[in-house]
Amino acid sequence: MRFRRSRSRLIATAVTTVVALVGGALTGSTANAAEPSQFTVVDGAIRTATGTPVPASGTHASLWGNTSYATTSVSGSGRVLIGAIGDNCQGWPTVRVTVDGVSVGQTTIVSATSYGTYPVGAAVGAGQHTVQVQLVNDFRTDACDRNVHIGYARMETVGVTDTKFSFAVLPDTQQEVLNSGDTRFRNRTNWLVQNRSALDLRYVTHSGDVVNWDTADHSQYVIARDAMRPIEAAGLPYSLAIGNHDTQATGVGGSARDPARTRELVRDTTVFNRYFTAGQYGAVRGQFEAGKLDNSYSTFEAGGVQWLVLTLELWPRVEAVNWARNVVAANPRHNVIVVTHDYIDGNGAIEQSASYGATSPQYLFDNLIKQYANIRFVFSGHVGVAANRVDTGVNGNKIYSFLQTFHSNTTNPVRLVEVDTAANSLRTWIYAPYTNQSFTEYDRSFTGLGVVR
Repeated sequence: MRFRRSRSRLIATAVTTVVALVGGALTGSTANAAEPSQFTVVDGAIRTATGTPVPASGTHASLWGNTSYATTSVSGSGRVLIGAIGDNCQGWPTVRVTVDGVSVGQTTIVSATSYGTYPVGAAVGAGQHTVQVQLVNDFRTDACDRNVHIGYARMETVGVTDTKFSFAVLPDTQQEVLNSGDTRFRNRTNWLVQNRSALDLRYVTHSGDVVNWDTADHSQYVIARDAMRPIEAAGLPYSLAIGNHDTQATGVGGSARDPARTRELVRDTTVFNRYFTAGQYGAVRGQFEAGKLDNSYSTFEAGGVQWLVLTLELWPRVEAVNWARNVVAANPRHNVIVVTHDYIDGNGAIEQSASYGATSPQYLFDNLIKQYANIRFVFSGHVGVAANRVDTGVNGNKIYSFLQTFHSNTTNPVRLVEVDTAANSLRTWIYAPYTNQSFTEYDRSFTGLGVVR
């Protein structure tokens, strides 16, 4: 917690003076630091470090207002890396990073204990650079205070790539949105954000049936929308596949809303697209239909390679499959993750029926999944509990498909997928933070992933 602003300004002035006089080392609580702080601070303070790993100075720069910033000089080339912890107050703190007077980007700090490493902006050339880190989303209530504490700033080491990362896949959450007192959905997304650094989490997706059915007041969408806010506040890109329960085909109670119009209504996703937008997803690069997320794709970089998450409607129309083919063909250097609601069953077999959609999962496999060398993963839900299969595409590439459905009434499973691009391996497991439960029977590890570079 910070002091009242009137007092903090006085402290900031004193701290800035001390930093200028003694090279950044505060007397008193930080007198035993191994080396002086690298920062000078405006409207903030140099304080004893409380996170791990402990910075070399034993201190961090605390920023507590939108006028607060810390400045340092670093040498080298590449992207700026900052290590920081934050105080969550109805959201985590976001900082803007400026290099040599030019804003290079922002990042949200999502841990209160681990300084982590947050890369910001594009690479800069070799030399001595002035780096400024400023808090930009200050917030305070009587109960909490949103602050940020900068442990270090440095340039990334050229040629060194972090090859291991993870992404998360949420299963059907339709049982978690039936009443506002059920906290399981929000508990899961909070847990993912809190463990973002430990997991090196880069993306979150959902295999569909976000809600169970729509009502006049759209209450289930309100719960789901609120549950995804921690992911958005953390700046984590995400996407949600649309299941049959997320369409107007499913009515109150979970049965057909209008049995005579089910095939028509399964394409009515108006309400879903009102509550979730491309801007909220954070990394959308294209959509089959303007203003609709039913078929869209997002991109991100992790492990030193490019990734593309292709989210497809349930039992997709031929036109949507053709659009998806064009997307994959146009991005041959991206490793593709396909997410759709129905693909494999509880035994790991590819589903054969198109049900009340347009094409079957087998059609999707034959006409999209197996046709492209850069398709790596397929994730789905809808039926069963959890399963997996491995197929070989026509180009010899391995395709790893995973089911996670659960329909749990008691807890909140999430599939974690860890990829190591150096080892060409993957490891996946399912964990439920609400009950601290691990589903070890679904742990899987594979080598020979064959990432595209």
